[in-house]
Amino acid sequence: MLAKNKIRLWLRRIHRDAGYFVVGITLVYALSGIFLHHKMGVKTIKESLQLSSGLSADRLKTEWTSIADGKEITYLEERPDQVVFYFPGGMGEYNQNTGITNFETYKDRPLVIFMSRLHENQIKGWGFIADIYAVILIFLAISGLFMVPGKNGFFRRGVWWFLAGVILVVMFGFL
Repeated sequence: MLAKNKIRLWLRRIHRDAGYFVVGITLVYALSGIFLHHKMGVKTIKESLQLSSGLSADRLKTEWTSIADGKEITYLEERPDQVVFYFPGGMGEYNQNTGITNFETYKDRPLVIFMSRLHENQIKGWGFIADIYAVILIFLAISGLFMVPGKNGFFRRGVWWFLAGVILVVMFGFL
């Protein structure tokens, strides 16, 4: 009985300290997962302006460059009554009948992009850290199963919650 209590005591100590260590990493992974899932790495700014109607493609390029801080049109595609164009950092649509020009400018969010690259394991050397993190999480999960004794312990109450978690993940595999 004494040896069992010593093992449980050491499990608690290591579990506690390892838990403190991985909280920071877990928060970064959780936030970056949300950013990645909701595609928050790029901010889209939508604007509209009035140009002269009936502009040719060449005239549109000239007029756009003069009002768009020198952002030249790099590619355009003429469609019936509309010209779709691209410029560095965005794209737009010019309505030839009305002259209304709707455009979007894309602006990177460096911190969000960095966190997303971490989440996708695209940063050199991060794979090693991610593997250590995964091993610690496995240890925390397994050691946590055996820390609480008695009626609220794993073999009485915990096993049902454990199975519920496994079943939830498996169910999503079949959707």
